[in-house]
Amino acid sequence: MANRHKARQSALEILYAWHNGEQDSAAIPSLLAGRLSEEGRSDQDDGYLQEMVQGVVAQAEDIDQLIGGAVRGRSLKSIAHIEHNVLRMAVWEMTNRLEIPYRVIINEALELARAYADEPGRGFINGVLDRLARELRKEEFRPA
Repeated sequence: MANRHKARQSALEILYAWHNGEQDSAAIPSLLAGRLSEEGRSDQDDGYLQEMVQGVVAQAEDIDQLIGGAVRGRSLKSIAHIEHNVLRMAVWEMTNRLEIPYRVIINEALELARAYADEPGRGFINGVLDRLARELRKEEFRPA
C-alpha cells in the first residue's frame, strides 16, 4: 500500500525548496522528479505527492489568504517557511480532500511539525489549523 505520510514528507520538502526559491513554479517538475526517484521513499504515494504539490502551488494565494485570516497577531511573512508550508498542505487537504477527516489532517500536520519544526511551531500550527477546521469543516463539528 502506498504511504501517504511519506508523500507528505516529500511534499513538504519540495514546497519548502519552492518557497525558498522565490516560489518559481518552473522549479516544481525537477523538484518532483528528484523526490519521485529517491530510494528511501519508494513506497510513498507518488500520485498523492504530485497532486498535493501541484495543488498547493496552484492555490497558494487562496490558501495563504485563509491562513492569514486564521493567524492571530502575526503576518504571514513572520511565519517560518517550514511552518507556513505545513499549514499550506493541511489547508489544501481540508479544502480539496473532504474524504479525509480534519482530525487526521491536523494529526498529520503535527507529525510533520514534530519532525521539521520546533515545539512553539507545533503549538502555533495546531492553533491555526483548529481555527481553520472550524471554518472549513463546519459539518464535522455538528453533533450527530
